[in-house]
Order: sequence, then structure tokens, then C-alpha cells
Amino acid sequence: MKFIATLFSALIIGFSCRAQVQPPPILHCVSCDNNGDIVLNWSLPSTLCGGAFNAYYIFYSNNINGPYTPITITNQALITYTHNVGNCGSTVYYYYMQSDFNCPGYSFPPSDTLDNLDPVAPEINFVTVNNGLAEINWQSSTSPEAYGYIVYQFINGSYIPIDTVYGKNNTNYLDVNSTPGADTMSYSLATIDSCFNTGPINDFPQHTILLKDSVVRCTQTIYLRWTDYINWKNGVDEYDIFVSKNGAAPAFFDVVPADSLFYQTHAFNDGDSLCFTIVAKENITGFTSVSNEVCIKMNVVQPAYDFYIRNVTVVAPKAIRVSYSVDPRADITKMEIDRGADSTSFSVLAVFSPPADLSVINSYLDTTALTDQVSYYYRVIAQDSCGRRDTSSIGKSIFLRGYAFTDLSFYITWDESFFDYGTVRQYDIYRDDGTGFNFIVTDQPEVFVYEEKNLPVITPCYYVEAIDSMILPNGVKDTIHSRSNVLCLNQPSQIYMPNAFAPEGKNNIFRPVLNVQGVKTFSFSVFNRWGEEIFTSLDPDTGWNGKYKGFYVQQGAYAYMISLVDENGKRVEAKGTVLVVR
Repeated sequence: MKFIATLFSALIIGFSCRAQVQPPPILHCVSCDNNGDIVLNWSLPSTLCGGAFNAYYIFYSNNINGPYTPITITNQALITYTHNVGNCGSTVYYYYMQSDFNCPGYSFPPSDTLDNLDPVAPEINFVTVNNGLAEINWQSSTSPEAYGYIVYQFINGSYIPIDTVYGKNNTNYLDVNSTPGADTMSYSLATIDSCFNTGPINDFPQHTILLKDSVVRCTQTIYLRWTDYINWKNGVDEYDIFVSKNGAAPAFFDVVPADSLFYQTHAFNDGDSLCFTIVAKENITGFTSVSNEVCIKMNVVQPAYDFYIRNVTVVAPKAIRVSYSVDPRADITKMEIDRGADSTSFSVLAVFSPPADLSVINSYLDTTALTDQVSYYYRVIAQDSCGRRDTSSIGKSIFLRGYAFTDLSFYITWDESFFDYGTVRQYDIYRDDGTGFNFIVTDQPEVFVYEEKNLPVITPCYYVEAIDSMILPNGVKDTIHSRSNVLCLNQPSQIYMPNAFAPEGKNNIFRPVLNVQGVKTFSFSVFNRWGEEIFTSLDPDTGWNGKYKGFYVQQGAYAYMISLVDENGKRVEAKGTVLVVR
């Protein structure tokens, strides 16, 4: 049924400054009976003027503007009446009621005007999500007889009644059994009167917005997709995106045109906790519908940012330690260390699993380095689960070389220390003269040589330590101590021989004086002038006493030949003659 606008026609029985009002019966509903007659239901007036009851009048017409025909009800207790028309389903009838009491000075206004049509379905304002549940909001029915509303869920093309809301002005409903985070929830309404006659269902159901998300870890991209909001009278104006980041209150993030149901963003970082909602806005009215909330813990494949070589230093013969740092959030599946003779040409040295803790400076030990022959450039490559490869900065080792001369002077030289983002401050030189390494001197960054003379040692050992200042692009500052190889310098292996000796005199043993480190093999022979070998020794400490077969040889010149191999595998020989004096 449908309420029509109330007709006010005043029946003025009397007038005075103290005029009173006698209310009419309260007309609740006008219903069609099964045989086509019309049944009216009302309740008695809440107050009476105190005079004698004359009648209640039912006025009816087929036109809302009249004229109206009265029906007289003389039974004051009657609350229902059947109007025998027989054509209720095909003809519109309008009704109102009025009281008649013997109460001078009272006015007798009419009741609301009702018709035999169904109550008008209410207009839906919006369907939204409120605290994880679906909510529907609507405007009051325009039918005066509206007593409440039936709430329907629209499922697979059918309207399923789920609840009744009583009260014409109660226009909001929260579906406690809804699951708007799992699926779109669609709703509509119908109006009921106090006789529980049900009007037509609003045939424009509205539904919640279902928001879904996905994260592509390899591109660090969040994708949002949602269902369209349909059946707004004025259509969707726009979709607003709201986000709560790391527990903060939801805040406006971006706006999407009404014809788009998709959004992507790269604006968030690994580890962020994010909750998104979509808010649809209706044109003109400004009504809004909020989607379900989707929450994401960002766990993207983080590239190897802040990837730097932090030191390259020789720690032992044939051992170079390469230290590196990388963003601890990097999702690394494997690592590779490369080595090269220059800063552009590299070959793979090793492939290894990433260390367990990336928050510290880690290192790789190269045990195949020829530290006493050459310097090396190093870099580290990290590969993530998406197959992307990120390359670190570059660092270089220091190669120290030098020479020793027969006058006990020593000369060392080294190549330049190099690190991306590093600057050499100085080179410190250390020497071991048999009591351990001690600092001896500092050279400026542009100096790569050092020379010493008249040392009281035959075989000094050296290493050079470069001190670099490093300022990385991420703002980290560091001081690097990079050591070279240890270099020990031996005087050239030499054999010194006297040119004469007196077997029976003071210098009565003829043997070599050796300036040789680590004699591996030794052979010393003496010959007479006919080429006969008269003495031989394999011991550097055993010389010739001038005898042959137990007797001193005659005075004269004798030939000798010495051959040895030092600890470095170098062969040294000496040949000549010695004068035997008697």
C-alpha cells in the first residue's frame, strides 16, 4: 500500500478562545481482502473530549482530491471495517476518518489519508562496510502507513528476507551475519504497514565494495582491485583510497576516477604494515560507501641497496680478506665474488650462500691469491629470488715489492690503495728486523716508495698499511686499514774467497765466506795444476788445510771451484786460484 499526502479539511463545530481538538481514529492500514473487498484497520483516539459519542466517519473516493463519500460508524468500540467494493486489486480508493462527539468548541480534524495501494519501497542511500560488517542505510518511506521495513539480501538473483526493522524512522541496519571481506553483500528493502502488508521490493539493490589486494614482491608493487558500486541514482563520482600505515589512523592516499576499479603503487617500503579501504562517492548527494579493509605486511624482494666493499687486506701469504656490507633487508639467495687484474675485467672467484646476518660487515677469504706477485681488484654480486643481480662497489689489494743491494741498502715500492668512495690519507710502513714488526715511517698519499741504507740486518721484512677515509653514499663514514703482503729482502747470494793462505801459518784453513741465506746444496773442490782433485767438501763449514794425502802441498797456485743452491733455488758458483804460501 502507499500513503498519500494527508488531506486536511477542518470541520469547525465551534470557535472560542479556548478551542480544543478531538483527534480522529488512527487509521493504520487499508488492505485488499481475498474477494476484492477493502478492509480498514484503525485504533481508537488516544483522548476523548468528554461529550457524547455520535459517530466515526469513513470518507472514501477514487480521486485523492474528492469528492469523498461518508460511511457512518456508530459503534464506538469498532476498530475494523470491510468496504464491499469487489475490485480492490484494480481500482484505487482513498480513505480518511473523522470523529464526531457532542463537544461544543472542539474541532474535529481528519486522519491521514490512506489508499489501497502497496506501501512505497524506501530509497536506499548506501550500502557500506562498518567495522567489518555490512550496513544498509535508506530514506524513510513516503507512505504515511509505513510501520517498518523488511531487509532482503540479494543472492544469485533472488531476494532473501533476513530481518525486519520496526519504526518508520529507523533507517539503518547492520547485518551481524555478513562477511563483506569474503564476498560482495547485496541488499534491498520493502516497506510494511502495521497490518504487516508488504509493499514491493526496491528493485535496485545496492551492495558492498569488495576490495582485494596482491603484492608482486619482485617489483615491490601493491595492486588493489575492487568491485564497482552500482545502482546509485546519480552514479559514482570517484573512488578514494585510504591507508593506515604502521598502526596510524586511516588517511586519504589517492583518488581514482569512477570508471577505474584498479590501482597500483610502489610508495611503501619493505616491512610496512598497511591497511587499505576504498571509499565510493555518489554524485550530487555525496553519500559514501566504504569497502572491506585489506591489510598487508610488506615483504617484498628487497634489492641489495647500500652494497659496498668495506676493506681488502692481505692477512697471510696467499690470503686476502675482502670485507663488504649490504642493506640487511636485502632478500639475497646467493652471492658471487669476482676478482680482476683491473677495475673493469673480472672473473668469478667463488659463488656462495649469503651470510646469516646481513646487519654486520661480512667478509670472504680469498686463499688463492698470489699476494707476493700481484694486486687484485674485488667486487661482490648479490642475486635475489627474482633473478636480479646487484653489484657492490670495488676495492683493491696492495702489492709490495722491493730490492736489496750488496751495500746493505733496501728499496721498496707499492701500488696505490683504491676503494670506491675512499680517499687515501697516508701509507704507514712497518719493518721486522728480527724482533717483530714495528712502525718506522709514514708516507704521504702520493708517495709509493721507501728506501733504507746501512741496516744492521741482512734480511729485513716489510709491509705497508694504507689508511683510507671512506664516505659512503648512504652517509656512513669509515676509516680503512688495508695491508699489503709481507716482503722479506735478502742480500744477493755471494761467495767471498781469499786469494792466498799459509797452511802452516796463522790463516791455515782455506774456505769460502758465504753471504747466502739457507744453503740447500754445497760443493767445494780444490785442484792441482795437472787438474787432479786434491780436496772436496759438501759442508760449508769444512775448509782445506793445505794437505793432500796427509802431506802439505808445495807452494804455488791451486784452482778451486764452489757451487751451491740457496733457499730460493738460486745456483751460485765461484771459480779461481788461491796461492799456497809456505
